[in-house]
Amino acid sequence: MPEYLRLPVIPLALSLTLAACVDSGTGGSDSQPATGDNFDFTSMFVNYADNIILPNYAAVAELAAPLGTSSGSIASYCESIASTEESAARESAGSQWENLMDAVQATEMHLFGPALDNNSSLTYRLNSSAAGELSLCGVDQALVQASEDSSFSISSKTVVQRGIGAVEYLLFSEDLNHHCPSQIAETADWDARPDDEKKRLRCDYAITIAQDIADAAETLHDAWSSTSGDYRSRFVDPANVSDSLTALSDALFYLDLDVKDRKLGVPIGINDGCPGISCPDAVESPYREYSLAGIRANLLAFGTLMTGADGLGFDDLIDAAGMPELNRRFTDHTAIAVAVIDNSNDSLVTQAAALDTSAQETECINAFANPDFVGEFPACNLLGHIKALTDDLKVGFVAAINVDLPDRAQTDND
Repeated sequence: MPEYLRLPVIPLALSLTLAACVDSGTGGSDSQPATGDNFDFTSMFVNYADNIILPNYAAVAELAAPLGTSSGSIASYCESIASTEESAARESAGSQWENLMDAVQATEMHLFGPALDNNSSLTYRLNSSAAGELSLCGVDQALVQASEDSSFSISSKTVVQRGIGAVEYLLFSEDLNHHCPSQIAETADWDARPDDEKKRLRCDYAITIAQDIADAAETLHDAWSSTSGDYRSRFVDPANVSDSLTALSDALFYLDLDVKDRKLGVPIGINDGCPGISCPDAVESPYREYSLAGIRANLLAFGTLMTGADGLGFDDLIDAAGMPELNRRFTDHTAIAVAVIDNSNDSLVTQAAALDTSAQETECINAFANPDFVGEFPACNLLGHIKALTDDLKVGFVAAINVDLPDRAQTDND
């Protein structure tokens, strides 16, 4: 860890009481409210900033940087196109892309502070999926522009033309044709070009986007760093305990509307956002078929944020509230959900595409409602286990931590 992250813990001189509002039916007899007198909130926030959040952004920057260089695995794949090494080089780039995706998914569990500035623009440069559907035509146009215009700048492109999903499309989509209307000038002759030329141009542009991801992650890291933007000082300031606790706890609800609903519930048709039996086109990572692995990374990051890793965390606040059984449920359901993913033989896009009859729809609904049921679609069971986590977030967690539900979570009535 860089030395500038090893900052001293500031004693919390604070009389503010953050009482744990525990229902008499769930709290233990030794329940005590977490206050500025009996809980070191500053140490907790220092732990989150220095041992989780800053390292997560650093990891994205460190993993993206080599992908965006002339000697990185993407560049090696570009050079191998049309050779006997092409398949192996592409797979090597794919492995590095997966490592980067895991790191990006970890950052999605702490979206507050600089991550939300300017309409979350830096966050969406890492992964634009929450901003809307990837603009395939926009990416197709941009890669042609980048190849023909020496003054091209990716900064002129919208967030739904950038991010790790765009890299995935460029490297792993098997359809090499463009996705633009016929009147778009840049792509007018694209489909007639040789396949190897298409692969090379796509590959070259993937390097440009990887550089942009690395820059965005470095900017987010700098925004937190005490040597630069220093949001860290604001986050750990004893005067901001209430705001920091709310921001950190609100971030956990990414598991609810984004992971549970957008990434999983919509593709398998359980969420109302899908108008059909299922919506495989809504899968976040369809080309590399890495969606379940991305959700796994979200779950592991959720577990880390819940426990504070090896330091003070929400689990300690929950224990102070006399609700150790709530911590056990969070730990158990997270582990079970990860195990469902690990034991799944089919990708999410494959499962969603196979869900196409009313009988299968009923089976999926039953597996969601009773996630221990063994059926054809483990993604439906997975959704049920994640819902168990988010149900505890909405009830036991907000009571133990004494925070309100985030506004957007209050609209989710499942």
